Amino acid sequence: MNHHLRALARISKRVVLAAALAALLISGCNRRQEPTPTPTATAALGAIASAAATRSGAPAAAAGTPTPAPSPTPLSGSVVLWHSWAQADADALAAILAQMQTQLPGVTIETLFVAPADLLPAYADAVAAGGGPDLLIAPNWWLNDLVQAAAVAPLDALVDPAVLEDYWPATLDSLRVQGTLYGLPVNYHLVALYINQSLLPDGGVAATTGALLEQARLSPQSGAGLYATLFHLYGWLPAFGAQLLDDTGRVTLDQSGGAADYLAWLATLNSTPGSYVNADYGMLLDRFKKGEFAYLVDGPWSLRELREALGENLAVAMLPAGPAGPARPWLYADGLFFNPKLDDSRRPLALAVGQALTSAQSGTILAQTAGLLPAARAAELGGDPLLAAFAAQAADASAMPTGPEMTEVWAYGGDMLLKALTGVAPPPAIVAETTALINEANGK
Repeated sequence: MNHHLRALARISKRVVLAAALAALLISGCNRRQEPTPTPTATAALGAIASAAATRSGAPAAAAGTPTPAPSPTPLSGSVVLWHSWAQADADALAAILAQMQTQLPGVTIETLFVAPADLLPAYADAVAAGGGPDLLIAPNWWLNDLVQAAAVAPLDALVDPAVLEDYWPATLDSLRVQGTLYGLPVNYHLVALYINQSLLPDGGVAATTGALLEQARLSPQSGAGLYATLFHLYGWLPAFGAQLLDDTGRVTLDQSGGAADYLAWLATLNSTPGSYVNADYGMLLDRFKKGEFAYLVDGPWSLRELREALGENLAVAMLPAGPAGPARPWLYADGLFFNPKLDDSRRPLALAVGQALTSAQSGTILAQTAGLLPAARAAELGGDPLLAAFAAQAADASAMPTGPEMTEVWAYGGDMLLKALTGVAPPPAIVAETTALINEANGK
């Protein structure tokens, strides 16, 4: 079995793991996963076609001689897009395709909804068989395996570097493997600090982890709810001076006392009345909505539900800084990936459609229709201060790693948190054991 087939096998084996990760990251977002009708849309791309013609190197006019700009050849054809977006996300996608109709009627985008658990295996199998869609919208979780299976096209030689400046850098970084870009970012996800302003003490929002713990000790209603997953809680590892991975993918949590200090802080907060560091997402969300504690760490997927529960009392702020600096939560992007089997005649059409789908105009629709955080820098968030606060947190975020070592990091890193909360061993011992287990499993 060659390495492409082995990578495809890994994709299939990791479907259950990735589905579990998806549940951890977006538990409680109440988005049903049944198909939501996404209409086939005719997309007009005149502005992008003009820009592409400008970048193509058309002969320059002699100095002082006005020469009419050449008319670009209209784009025409059909592009097939697979996705697993449902409900508000699907509504936003349909609105994006509808607004693209007004630009150039020569391009038709045919969409197909595939259930989240089936999307990546179905796509990888189709590409391996010489077929599949032209474009795929998917999170970056499977990116490394898709690259190993040669199921996505590298983009560095295909996309003008000037185009990449239109996206937030961390969103691009989350779609790179060993420095090579494999997708255009559509939107991104990360966590920040939700606040019930009616429960804040006189000192206001806690700006540091020390202040947050002190507020919780003074009053149970000033406590916090932290979802005990590595994705939700990673951002405070660097804030306490810990480094998860070095440049080779080796775990280095044991190289300083920062990780142990962080685990001790989590355990102390968890033992404080009115505060919870817990793996029961539903419980945390329910208690926060009922006004039992002031702070909750979560992402924008909960905005709609929490707004309904707390109204004007709801606010969002950046995660409190730690002893070693700001919190740096992980950010991951939903990417638009390109079928590597596209030939030279179809690739420009797919690239033009991809740039339109990830443009600032499309990002504005994502934000204002679905409450998603657009990867396009110039997208408008509709004056929403809560969504803007998440965007501000993104300035201190780091791209969630996609390397092959992350399978073991997710498993053992989650265990590390639970061991610290249950007190099975002192934090330094837990950190040392976790570091050794991950590196041994990864052959580092």
